[in-house]
Amino acid sequence: MNQHEQESIVNADQLQQVCSQLYQKAGVAREYADTIAQMQVLMDLRGVPSHATRGVPGYVRGMISGNTNPNPDMKTLADSPASALLDGDQGLGHLVAIHGMNLAIEKAKATSIGVVVVRNSNHFGAASSHAMRALEHDMIGFATTNGGGVNVAVFGARTNSIGNNALAFAIPAGDEPPIVLDMACGAAAAGRIGTARMYDQKIPLGWGLDADGEETDDPSKVAAILPAAGPKGSALAIIMDVLCGPLGGGLMGINKAYNPRNAPPEKISTAHFFFAINVASLSSVDEFKEEMDEQIRTTRKAEPRKGFDRVTLPGEIEWELTQERRENGIPLHKSQVQSLEELADELGVPVPWK
Repeated sequence: MNQHEQESIVNADQLQQVCSQLYQKAGVAREYADTIAQMQVLMDLRGVPSHATRGVPGYVRGMISGNTNPNPDMKTLADSPASALLDGDQGLGHLVAIHGMNLAIEKAKATSIGVVVVRNSNHFGAASSHAMRALEHDMIGFATTNGGGVNVAVFGARTNSIGNNALAFAIPAGDEPPIVLDMACGAAAAGRIGTARMYDQKIPLGWGLDADGEETDDPSKVAAILPAAGPKGSALAIIMDVLCGPLGGGLMGINKAYNPRNAPPEKISTAHFFFAINVASLSSVDEFKEEMDEQIRTTRKAEPRKGFDRVTLPGEIEWELTQERRENGIPLHKSQVQSLEELADELGVPVPWK
């Protein structure tokens, strides 16, 4: 069965409506449920299904079971004009991250840069969905996390020894699409390997190791993810871990997993790091955007090498895919659609595409 035969086409607005109502049924306030659903549907539009609405049933069931807090009472543990440390009260990671990134933006409005660390949280989805919140404020946004557990082998190792600590930059442009970098520090995100498994597809060699420490192209046999670009991805993962862990009073990922030293839950739970840079504090916003546009256009003129149709910038393909899918619908794996429909039936949420 080819990929298209495994998929159903779903309207973005209808998908967002259903996901928001599912979150509301789990106890998330409507304002935040709408925002979280919008962020996750945006990832489906951008062609990142591993960090999009595919995860909704798991997040919702986690809140219903009591493992995740749908209405966290977030506390400020440290505060200064340009930075803050927050406790996420074991809240849904997307919701906690919305608060964290919004606070970084507010601080950047006043002090040029805002830095926020949030600990005691949960998986926050795609890092870019948070970094991009800065764009509408003419700011550069950044987000990273040490959620997801220890599932990457440090360069040279054959067993898991660091988290696949995703990071994202979002940089505003003028007439051109913004530059958006969203990457795992491993060769691939665990969710992307899971997506390949769902579609019964092979993965490239170099993505993961099996239980014997050998490279595998079978996503069901991946026991450890390899770092991206060898020592470079490995080093980046460690640095992201520092920003999320010790900087906020928590532990490094490897110590959470193997050497917690009787640490309290807030020190070993998922943590996030955000910053926003206010372009207007350092230069003319118009001139900045004009230069970004010029850089983007000049880069596109580069001659593509053999095997490439054109040269693109980070986030450009996702931007184009978003426009196409808003018009023609989002292809979702039929098992994902079924999971959403089953959960909607359980919770009494109408599904308009049925």
